[in-house]
Amino acid sequence: MQKTIRKILISLISIFIFTTCSKDINLIADYEDTTIVYCILNPNDSITYIRVQKGFLAEGAILDAALIQDSIEYPYKLDVKMKTGSQVITFDTVTLFEKENGIFSAPKTKVYYAVTKDLLDINKSVSLEINNHKQNKFINSTTSIHNSNTIEYAYPQYNIDFEDDHSIEFTTQKNARIYDLTLRFHYMQQNAGDTSTREYLHIDWGFPRTITIDILGGETIQHFIPAERFYTFLTNQIEETQTKERYYGQIELIISSADNILNTYLIANNLENTIVLDKPEFTNINNGLGVFAARSNGSRFFNMSLYSKFHIKRVPGLNFVDGIPED
Repeated sequence: MQKTIRKILISLISIFIFTTCSKDINLIADYEDTTIVYCILNPNDSITYIRVQKGFLAEGAILDAALIQDSIEYPYKLDVKMKTGSQVITFDTVTLFEKENGIFSAPKTKVYYAVTKDLLDINKSVSLEINNHKQNKFINSTTSIHNSNTIEYAYPQYNIDFEDDHSIEFTTQKNARIYDLTLRFHYMQQNAGDTSTREYLHIDWGFPRTITIDILGGETIQHFIPAERFYTFLTNQIEETQTKERYYGQIELIISSADNILNTYLIANNLENTIVLDKPEFTNINNGLGVFAARSNGSRFFNMSLYSKFHIKRVPGLNFVDGIPED
C-alpha cells in the first residue's frame, strides 16, 4: 500500500508539471476493488493473524483518507480459510486496539485470526483461500512452512565453550532462505544477600544474516567466535557494579528464519539507498496484492563449559559470583 501511495503521489506531481494550463483534470478513475493480504505464518505461534484490506480512491488528500478505517477495510466479513493436507482452518475477525500510528488508521484495526498451534504440517504446503461472496471474487495463495526448533547443531551439542576459538555451526532446513542467529546470555542480579531485589535479565549478541543458495536445505552455516570475544561482549553490554551480585545462567541460541517468498518480498520493497521511485511490485497473492509467506523462531539452551564458568567470575567489574540458584 505504501508503494501504491508513492506511485499515486508521483503521478500527481507529473500531472501538475506537464498540464499547468489545464483547469479540468479528472484524477479519479472508476473504482476497481483490489484485495490486499498480509500473512506471515509461523508454526510455533498459537494464533495466526491475517491482515485483509482493500485498495481505495479519494478525491481529497490520499494520506488523510488512509487514516479513515472505512477507507481500507471491508464493511462486511469475508470467508477466510487455510488448508493443509486434509486440515481446514476457518478464520474469524477480531478488532485490535494497539496498532501503532502510521500511514493507515490506528490504533483500531480489524484482522482475521485462528488458533493454529500444532495444526500446520511442515511436511505439507499451506494454501490460503479468501472468498468475497458479495463481489464474487476468489483470492488465494500457497506457501510452505518450516520449524527452526528442529535445527541440528554441529557445535555446540551439549556445552558451549568460550576459552578457545569456536564456530557455532548448524545445518539449514528445507523451505527456509533467511537465517538470523542471536546468542542470548541469561543472568540474574540482586543486591548482596537480598533475594527480594532479584532481577532476571539477558543480553543479546546478534550475528550477520545469512541468505542460503536455495531452499533445499542441507547447507552449513558457521559463525566464528574468537577466544575472549564473549567476555568482551559481556563487559561492553553489562554495567560494572560494586553493590550487586550477579549469577550467570544458560546460553540460548535463537534462530529466526524466513522462506524465499519473504526474502523476495523484502528485496523488492527495499527502498533504502536508492533513487528508483517506480520499482516492480512483488506479490504472491492471486487476484490480489500482498504477501503470504512463512517464518519461524526456534531456540535451544546450552550450559557454559566448566572453564567458562570459572572465567566469568574473574571478569573485572561484573561481579559474577556463581550460577543462578535453583529455587
